[in-house]
Amino acid sequence: MRVQLFATCLGDLIFPDAVRDAEALLRDADVDVDFVERQVCCGQPAFNAGHRKAAKRVARTFDKAFSRDHPIVLASGSCATMASHYLPKLLDIEPYEVWELSSFLEHLGVEVASTNTGRTLAYHDSCHMLRDLDISDAPRRLLEKSGATLAPLERSDLCCGFGGTFSVRQPEVSVAMADDKLAAAADSGAEALVTADPGCLMHLTGRANRVGGVPIVHLATALRHGVGPTSG
Repeated sequence: MRVQLFATCLGDLIFPDAVRDAEALLRDADVDVDFVERQVCCGQPAFNAGHRKAAKRVARTFDKAFSRDHPIVLASGSCATMASHYLPKLLDIEPYEVWELSSFLEHLGVEVASTNTGRTLAYHDSCHMLRDLDISDAPRRLLEKSGATLAPLERSDLCCGFGGTFSVRQPEVSVAMADDKLAAAADSGAEALVTADPGCLMHLTGRANRVGGVPIVHLATALRHGVGPTSG
C-alpha cells in the first residue's frame, strides 16, 4: 500500500509534529508514504473567503503536485473536505481518492499502540469533518483502541469558534465559542481534549494559553505518543 501525504498549510507551518506523527502511524501500519515536495496548499482559505479566482490559482498547485495513482491522506478534516469535495468542482477535474487520517487507519483495520492506557480523554468534532465527511466514530474508536476512556463532551458537535475567516470577522463570538468548548472539556473530567483538525487545534490552544484549560492535542499525536505532559 502506498499513499501520498498532504501536510496542509497549518500542518506545515504550525503543527509539523502532528504531520510527522501521522506519517509514523501510516508507516507503522506498513504503508509506504510519499511526501510530495511540490505540495503547497489546496486553496481552502481563499475558497472559504469567497475568492474563487485566487482559490483556483492555488488549487492548481495541488493538482500539479499530486498524482491519482495513489490515495492522498491528510490529518485535517477541513482540508480533506476541500480536496475531496470542492477542489475537483472548482477546477472541473476528476476527483482524487482522498482520505482523512483516522478514516483511513480504520479502513485498514489498524491496531494502534496502547499509548493512552488509563487516561480519560474528550474528543471534539470539527465542523467539516463531521458534517461534510460524516466522520465521527473513527477517531473515537482509535482513541479507545489506544487505551483511552472517552469522557462525554457536551455538544461535541458544536463549532469551536474557529471557522476559518469567521474567527477574524466575528472575534467576540469566536472567543466565546472557544471558551464554551474549553469549559465543556474541563467539566467532562477529561485530561485532554483531542481534535483531528489543525484549525480547531490552533484556535483552542491559543485560547487555552490565555485563559487556561486542559491540553489540546491533535489526534495523530495522541495516537502516536499518548496524551502526556509534553504532547499538548
